[in-house]
Amino acid sequence: MEKTLKEKTTTALIWSFIDKFGQQIIYFVSGIILARKLTPEDYGLVGVLTVFITISTILIGSGYGRALINKPKINQEELDTVFIYYIGIGITIYLILFFCAPLIGQFFKQPLLVPLSRVLFISIIFISFSSIQDVIFSKKLDLKNWAKANFLSLLPASILSIIAVFCGLGVWSLVIQTLMMSFFKLFTYWHYGGFRPSWSFKTQVLKELFPFSSKILLTNFINAIFNNIYPVLIGRIYNTTQLGFYTQASKYQDIPTSLINNTFRSVSSPLLSGVNDDDKRLKRILSKLIKTIAFICFPTMLGLILIAKPMFIVLITEKWLQSVPIFQILCVSGIFLALNYAIQESILAKGHSGELLAVEILKKVILVLLILVTVNHGVIGLAMGLAVSSFCTLILSLLLSGRIVGYSVIDLVKDCFPYCFISLTLCIIAYYLSLPIANNVIFILVCISFLALFYMILCKVFKLEAFEEMFMWLKIKRRGKAN
Repeated sequence: MEKTLKEKTTTALIWSFIDKFGQQIIYFVSGIILARKLTPEDYGLVGVLTVFITISTILIGSGYGRALINKPKINQEELDTVFIYYIGIGITIYLILFFCAPLIGQFFKQPLLVPLSRVLFISIIFISFSSIQDVIFSKKLDLKNWAKANFLSLLPASILSIIAVFCGLGVWSLVIQTLMMSFFKLFTYWHYGGFRPSWSFKTQVLKELFPFSSKILLTNFINAIFNNIYPVLIGRIYNTTQLGFYTQASKYQDIPTSLINNTFRSVSSPLLSGVNDDDKRLKRILSKLIKTIAFICFPTMLGLILIAKPMFIVLITEKWLQSVPIFQILCVSGIFLALNYAIQESILAKGHSGELLAVEILKKVILVLLILVTVNHGVIGLAMGLAVSSFCTLILSLLLSGRIVGYSVIDLVKDCFPYCFISLTLCIIAYYLSLPIANNVIFILVCISFLALFYMILCKVFKLEAFEEMFMWLKIKRRGKAN
């Protein structure tokens, strides 16, 4: 059974990585083209509206999807009920936001937000129709078809946005990318997802799922509000140009962070839920997930901090240099968040959504205090407050997981320390070795090559578990191809 679970998990991780990596590559390439043609203010305008879409997506899900994933078996009636509920909530939210568009424009002192929001928020309706397929993909661990659906949605949407920016549509090209991605996803998800409604709706299903899902909803809603409070504060207190610099920094930091988080989250939810009745096994699997995240996360994020300035100059020109220090600080925050997501999934797998909600509220109190302390220190000050908040979030989650799962702060330090120490040491050495290099492209190539080569060598020398398992998997795959 262990072997079967391990093979299933490995396959799921690989397809999840391919999915997220493919998406981030497309975002990355299209983002470079768009950033060269658009202004920080353009990104600031759409950054404000993205907050509403993120929160709306949380409200549509309402925790019911996670509740279905946690159930050993789900039937057609449950899927139908949740699907119809998703649609009703999605349409309701869009209508509310449509009529509130003038208020959004007035709040941020940007009249252009009114037409932009009314068009962009149509994506909320598309999301409501496709969200049930997310549950199907995750429940079945069918990440292969999930990857295909996401790729076939994002690619044409990105192409259309690039065409739009070269046609002189400006900020509307960003709206087109988001809107068309959700539109294409509606069709690809339904093609690959497999769910077909029989349109039966039972309120009893919602009542039965509500005790668990309501806590997830409130937890995710609080997270969404506070995770997106920075764009709102920056857009309101400073201006949309400063928000554009923050949005761009956050976007480039989000590429590796989302790749890591979403890859493991799509696998960890069903995987940890599947062994939630065996505490020792749950802790062992969580430890393996943390080590694998650390193996990827530390060299990636610390390496990006190292090459941040030349990378921004080469990719999107010097007009975005104000984003660099913000990006570097957010990379530190991203490390804490990546580790925290896996730990929270283990807590949810044990069904302790109420305790997690209480911890989330405490975390947000800390964030509010940090905002009050840093708000007068500009965008960089706010970013530093966010990094400290992410660290506090990780510690609080570990205190809870130590009681529920048996995975403590000490366990995390033991699992992460080798990967962190090696990555940090190599980045410091690479920095001083590359100081004499004036050419930005050569600086980037030398730093990346040095870090990648010696990181693998040292992981091999010290026989670190995550590296050993990756090496063994590649070995098995080669044998399989040879046979």
